[in-house]
Amino acid sequence: MENLDAKIDVLGREKLFSLIQENSVRFKKINIRQTKNNNKNSIEHLDELVTSYERLLRSMPLELMNIEHIIRLKFLAPLEEERKIRILTSINQEMELILEQMVTKFQNLYKVKRCEEDFNVRMEKTRLRCKENIDKQMGKLVQKLQTQLAASKSISPAQLEEKYGIDQEALNQLHLVKVLQDLNSIFDALKNKGTDEVILNTVHEAIIERVKIGKMLEKMLPPAHKVAARKEWRMRVAKESVRLKEMILSIYTLAGQIQNPKEQRNYDVINKNWDRIEETFGDVPEDQAEIVMSKIKPYYHLLISQNQ
Repeated sequence: MENLDAKIDVLGREKLFSLIQENSVRFKKINIRQTKNNNKNSIEHLDELVTSYERLLRSMPLELMNIEHIIRLKFLAPLEEERKIRILTSINQEMELILEQMVTKFQNLYKVKRCEEDFNVRMEKTRLRCKENIDKQMGKLVQKLQTQLAASKSISPAQLEEKYGIDQEALNQLHLVKVLQDLNSIFDALKNKGTDEVILNTVHEAIIERVKIGKMLEKMLPPAHKVAARKEWRMRVAKESVRLKEMILSIYTLAGQIQNPKEQRNYDVINKNWDRIEETFGDVPEDQAEIVMSKIKPYYHLLISQNQ
């Protein structure tokens, strides 16, 4: 969970930087326009600049919590109380920093216009609205996650790791989380409709066996002094990861076809994806390839049986 929190934090910092940059762009446009209109440092000019900052303050909690929501829902990760406190603390700290910047930038300018008291009142109201908005957005985040996670039947990334032996970092890097979640959901639905459960289960076993091939390859690390051999080994490991992904994607595409009535299946798509699966075994020892293929062939035969 710490890795997931760290990932969300990185995305949050990037989004915050983007929002601040957007405000800077607005700021410059306002200054140029008001200067052209001979309104530089007028009350109208200052009010528009403050409004731009207020827009930043409104957007910040909404955007940051939206990232939290998207990532947690993707990985089926609940929002723990400790994490919730961290989020609130961080956003409130950012809010106070922005408010301090506003005071530094504008208070003396309003003072010159003899409107300092109006500015101070506006700042206090802005602070209160910000706190209310932060609490409101957090409440929405908690409620949405609780509802959606409770309703979700998707297998979690942690469960995918346990089931297939692919660690969560690799699942994320290969963009396989959603694919395998959907594949499991499709197979569960097919089982409920009476599709041969043994055949579908052996497809999962085939993926597990293919993962084992990659792990065996990872253990074949050449000695440190064999630089060229190590370079070749890294390329082979990377290539096998790509081949694993290609095999899973083709299995997933075939799952889309098996959902269709037999007379509506696209047999060109089925055969092309079966060819792709076979091609992924080009560098795999024949005995290892046969173990995996023997577990996928019944799946392929099930798909094409109506077309023979």
